[in-house]
Amino acid sequence: MQNLLLSFAIVLTVGIGMAYTSNDTQHLKGYIGDSHCAESKSDMGAQAARIKCVEKCMAGGASAVLVSGDKVYKISNQKKVKKYAGKDVEVDANVNNDTIEVTKISEAK
Repeated sequence: MQNLLLSFAIVLTVGIGMAYTSNDTQHLKGYIGDSHCAESKSDMGAQAARIKCVEKCMAGGASAVLVSGDKVYKISNQKKVKKYAGKDVEVDANVNNDTIEVTKISEAK
């Protein structure tokens, strides 16, 4: 009987934990920036200048981020977005607080 109650308690605890995990797929628009410049919230100018700046910062070790309006999202799967550095994009992503996992990305038109 005790084993049955213990098993039930474990299953219940895991179930509640999974229910409160915020992992929501969303469609977002913005641009792929870098963690260094995105924190400063400085205007990077025209897209051509932004691309050069982001590529330089990422080559120096900064992480890719998605800047969407006033929100900056960390990106868990960096390799998927590196070729879009500095470009305007549309992404489908699993959102978990301020971190996203990009499932689909395309250059915005």
